[in-house]
Amino acid sequence: MDSPMDWVATRKPPAPDELKAWLKIPDGGSDPDGGPDGGVASVPECLLRAGLLHLEEAVARPGRDREAAYQLLAADALYTYGCEAASEAPDVRAVLRDALGRVSAGGSAGGTFA
Repeated sequence: MDSPMDWVATRKPPAPDELKAWLKIPDGGSDPDGGPDGGVASVPECLLRAGLLHLEEAVARPGRDREAAYQLLAADALYTYGCEAASEAPDVRAVLRDALGRVSAGGSAGGTFA
């Protein structure tokens, strides 16, 4: 499996450098739920989970805070990339259904930024 950040690096046009600095994937792509790949999450899953973590970080910083704004931009970018990566999955609907379920539940299933 390519790393999620390797996958992001192949996107055209590339993310602006200032935003790239905020695009962080937690825990090296491990899947806390086990997952079908022996504990390694897929690229879409890693990107979607990271997007939710960035969103949680942004929400934890209420008010006018530049770091919260960058967290929110990173959340949007990673979630968008996650949906794009899901379009390459064998079962696109299942990946997107799971992603929407996580958003509606308001959780990223844990993880921390490395």
